[in-house]
Amino acid sequence: MSQSRPKRTVLCVSDHTGVTAEAMAHSLIARFDGIEAHYVTRPFVDDTAKVEALVKEIDEIAAAGLAPIVFSTIIDPELWRRLQRANGLVLDLFEIFIDTLTAEFGVQPSATVGRYHGIGNTTTYQVRLDAVDYALITDDGLGLEHYRDAEVIVIGPSRVGKTPTCLYLAMQYGIRAANFPLTPESLDDHHLPQALQAHTDRLFGLTINPVRLFQIRQKRKPDSSYASLERCGQEVEMAERMYRTNRIQTLDTTALSIEEITATIIENAHLERHLD
Repeated sequence: MSQSRPKRTVLCVSDHTGVTAEAMAHSLIARFDGIEAHYVTRPFVDDTAKVEALVKEIDEIAAAGLAPIVFSTIIDPELWRRLQRANGLVLDLFEIFIDTLTAEFGVQPSATVGRYHGIGNTTTYQVRLDAVDYALITDDGLGLEHYRDAEVIVIGPSRVGKTPTCLYLAMQYGIRAANFPLTPESLDDHHLPQALQAHTDRLFGLTINPVRLFQIRQKRKPDSSYASLERCGQEVEMAERMYRTNRIQTLDTTALSIEEITATIIENAHLERHLD
């Protein structure tokens, strides 16, 4: 009988937020089937004391089992050298690209930490804030009077991923995305709810496997009629019928991440990114 592999600890280390290291680590580890990873993020590792504490942590993890994988975006050369002494596979996510880009541009890179995740262009930053604000005031059927300003209106039964999708569209793309819940009452006939009838060109429908929806709803309201498999199946069936009747673009979110959902919506709805 084959035994499952032990879970590897993956540390995402940064002298700033750690967002870049996290994204790269998840993307790279996902390429290897069967590898289970326990992700740990250590942001703002920006002085000698913090690096030394991190090296001790890495060494302790290695002593207890498998040496951890360390993805680093630390810029300071001295801090990077100290981190390399740790008993783990320590990877610099910038090195291969920085050297190549330096040769191409003929300009040395800045040593300023966190430039990408700083405010930078204040106009772009305001676009993001406005888009997030829009997603919040039009969440779950709120702010119907603002639908005229929407670039996309995401619709679907409860818990298919509408809210996180709209917030991701706002945060990462600056897109004004509203979302409208298709309740059992609104699904009783095949016609679109009245609130949506003037916006058919901007609707995008989400659906999901009923069993997966049942699992999600069970975590929210266990053993309720709202979470019952029968109701989940009925709502999904009626929503999909409404999509077909009204020729609404549809996406099955069952096995998709929020990143994949948003990328598909952008592609299929021909939306444009507003953030530099």
